[in-house]
Amino acid sequence: MARKRSLFSTGVQFVLKGRLKAVSKKNFTPFYQTPLSLLRRGAGGEVTFKIGGRNYRRLVVLTLSVLFGLISTLSIPAWSNSKSPIPNSATRALQLAQEGQQLYNAGKFDEAAKLWQAAAKAYQQQGDREGMNKSLINQSQALQDLGLYPKACKTLLQAFAVDKPTCTQSQLNSFLTNISQKRDSLSLTQATGLRSLGEVLRKQGLLKESQKVLQLSLAVLNKSPESSAVLLSLGNTERALGNQIRDRWDYEQITAIIDQKSQDSALAPYQQAFKYYTQAATVASSPPVVKISAQLNHYKLLLENQKWWREQTSRRIVSWTRFGESQLIERAKDFLSQLESQLSQNAQTLQTQIESTLATVPPNRAVIYAQISFADCLIKTEQLDKAKPVLDAALQQARTLQDRRAETYVLGYLGQFYYQQKQLNQAIALTQQALALAQEQNVTGDAREITYLWQSQLGSLLREQRDTKGAIAAYTAAYNTLQSLRSDLNANNRDVQFDFLKEVKPVYIELADLLLQSKLGADELNSLVVSNPNITQAKFEQNQPKNRLEFARRVIESWQLAELDNFFQDPCSEETNIAIQIDDIDTQAAVIYPFIFKDRLEIILSLPGKPLQQFAIPVSEDKVNDTLDRLYDYLDNVTVNNSARNILATANPDPEELKENIQTLLPIFAQLYNWLIQPVETQLNTNQIKNLVFVLNGRLQKVPMAALYNGQQYLIEKYGVALVPSLQLIDPKLLKREKIKVLAAGVSKQVQIQGETFPALVNVPKELEEIKEAFPSSLKLLNQEFTTQTIQNQLKENFPVVHLATHGLFSSNPQKNFIITGDGKSISINELSNLLREQESNLELLVLSACETATGDERAMLGLAGTAVRSGARSTLATLWPVSDASTAQLMGEFYQELTKPGVKKLNALRIAQLSQIKSLRSKPLFDELKSLPPHPYFWASYVLVGNWQ
Repeated sequence: MARKRSLFSTGVQFVLKGRLKAVSKKNFTPFYQTPLSLLRRGAGGEVTFKIGGRNYRRLVVLTLSVLFGLISTLSIPAWSNSKSPIPNSATRALQLAQEGQQLYNAGKFDEAAKLWQAAAKAYQQQGDREGMNKSLINQSQALQDLGLYPKACKTLLQAFAVDKPTCTQSQLNSFLTNISQKRDSLSLTQATGLRSLGEVLRKQGLLKESQKVLQLSLAVLNKSPESSAVLLSLGNTERALGNQIRDRWDYEQITAIIDQKSQDSALAPYQQAFKYYTQAATVASSPPVVKISAQLNHYKLLLENQKWWREQTSRRIVSWTRFGESQLIERAKDFLSQLESQLSQNAQTLQTQIESTLATVPPNRAVIYAQISFADCLIKTEQLDKAKPVLDAALQQARTLQDRRAETYVLGYLGQFYYQQKQLNQAIALTQQALALAQEQNVTGDAREITYLWQSQLGSLLREQRDTKGAIAAYTAAYNTLQSLRSDLNANNRDVQFDFLKEVKPVYIELADLLLQSKLGADELNSLVVSNPNITQAKFEQNQPKNRLEFARRVIESWQLAELDNFFQDPCSEETNIAIQIDDIDTQAAVIYPFIFKDRLEIILSLPGKPLQQFAIPVSEDKVNDTLDRLYDYLDNVTVNNSARNILATANPDPEELKENIQTLLPIFAQLYNWLIQPVETQLNTNQIKNLVFVLNGRLQKVPMAALYNGQQYLIEKYGVALVPSLQLIDPKLLKREKIKVLAAGVSKQVQIQGETFPALVNVPKELEEIKEAFPSSLKLLNQEFTTQTIQNQLKENFPVVHLATHGLFSSNPQKNFIITGDGKSISINELSNLLREQESNLELLVLSACETATGDERAMLGLAGTAVRSGARSTLATLWPVSDASTAQLMGEFYQELTKPGVKKLNALRIAQLSQIKSLRSKPLFDELKSLPPHPYFWASYVLVGNWQ
């Protein structure tokens, strides 16, 4: 028996997460605000602020993060002293500050920010530094509420007298060093400014910097009642840091925690957040609004952890059931039972505390949003009998205070409540009321982030009532709202948990599902205005979908683009301004759009010169996902002993195990062929198609499509195969062969980075030399010659092809998304993309010949797909899993030789190189036991071409 790798090994990966964030250039109220104040509760629902012995008051305004679930208090008031006489010289500045506060309280953040800016200038002119700083801090809060975090950051640094504030990383580091040295002399005003800065930095994803600033603010406030707001902010920052830590765990690491039944390890990333939330809620004389916020955020974090570990454990139980691992299954069940018991007990204690706090807090806007947030938790935990009274109370208070924004949230959640109760008519009526209120607010402000929620909820309710046309209209409205927001997706607020899949993806999926099942005619389709902010008015009519299939495809591609934007946390994917058709790119290619729905698999087929065609395969989502999971387990799962990856990772692979492995894999690849290719095969043959281009999503993105098997041959043996994230991202130009020169860099020696050893790639020199032979004007950089600096310098020569033969990883974890350079360092894929974009001419092809996608990371392919987009490369060639150094060098040599031939497309060059490997393995199999079987896909199917295949 061959010796196997250990079942578990350490490693990290991070699924970068976020949620939809709407940012308006006009008026905008975000989902949640932040506690900046030095607070103590006064009478009549007001908050009294005590700074330097003076008291200030204002009504508290609070909004809710519906998606993220963090709630917190709002800004400091206008800094004034209503009890002392006001010198005439100070009247104008104070008047501006007070007017700004009035506008802020009314939700007019844009106007408030302008008045506070004017107040700061007026205070500066009269030499009142303190008054200027307080106005700047207020202005920064209004800018935060508008989602303008970079500007808010600069404003705060201005309050700290930073010269020419830019909020760059180097400037922030310098500021932190200087302000830390003044720690003992900081005033309460400065502590408040630091509190605000900590929030801004967290929302920009600068979590470590946020942590340092908030800890400095806390040190100034010590254990005073005012410290509770800072503790709440620290809890929120530590929660975001915990998300990073936990989401960087890879499949193996999570599996090890479950197998070891380590509850402490499972919750370790969040212990600091739990601690700060507890402290914030228990500070003596802590303002009730801070106390309830801390308790709710703590409560939601417990529930989120419970849900996350339930999903992760269930996934492994399914996998271990497949392999009969009864002991592992029992350990997993024990782990989950013990963890859920602990979390449930803590959550119940907090729930009791929240109920008690809400019962004693005077009614105000802050309480309304706390009630909404709490009711959301109760609905999600199926405590419907407790949720209804809470929402009813919140609705009554919202109407008493005439808070229309709060009212739309309460009505929407009441709609969800009745939806859960299956009282559809009541749910629809309430959702329509919520939507009407949200749309009213769009007239004077920006409530799109609320609007799409209720449009989507209405679509779901109407579908439940079997009102297909009404549901399509509602989902189309939500789709249009999201399209208008697409450039704003996660461009700010980068600390948020990834609720994008939960809240945004269903809009696209449900609309596509309804369109594909409907019989929508042309007239009905024309009544559904489809917006696209990136298409000019002149092109609008030209780009309107002509039929329901075209509309469905548009929706699916829009989802792909939105997911890429979300993955990279900025709108990086710039689509063309006209609707690209396959005819514009390759008349011998077909585009296949497979989409998995709950009850079926749908395929949209795009053929040159033909209308779109639809094929429905009656197979459930559960069955498709189970098949894809089995493929992953047997092919690339490092935690499964008999996966191909583990069998071939041993020094002496067992031929019988490898034979058994491929005999298991072939029927899986055959099943996928029957689902994805067989239904469209007649059309492919009739239209003499030679190339297949797949637009994949979800778990399908990790499938090596070239290895689909029809019982006699692999797909690659009949067609060229390529992947694209969206046809709308493809530039249809051909590769200019006469101008090809390659910047070929590689690392052949063993490299050790941060305790991890990357083995020598001894065939890299040969690989680079063969590229030089194929294209003599190319440049080689080997080992020490290959550094970040040399790459940056040489790219000024505008190489159309960049080839990097070195270890690397595509992952959704930014810290595990890198390539190794020859000087023993690493460069992130993001940094590499930025370097490549500096070229004056477009990058035609980026080849990463020794990179792989992170094992078990279903979103890692987004990193691979997006790299081409972000780097400006029209296509990228990389590998899905680790491949042999020798076979890679051979394949790359043949790939470049083919590219020297006139008219050979990149896709066909890769296909010929892969076919050469298949032929070699057929004639000389690794073991005699494999002679009667097709060559194992693990050896050759890892290579994928993403982007323009021409």
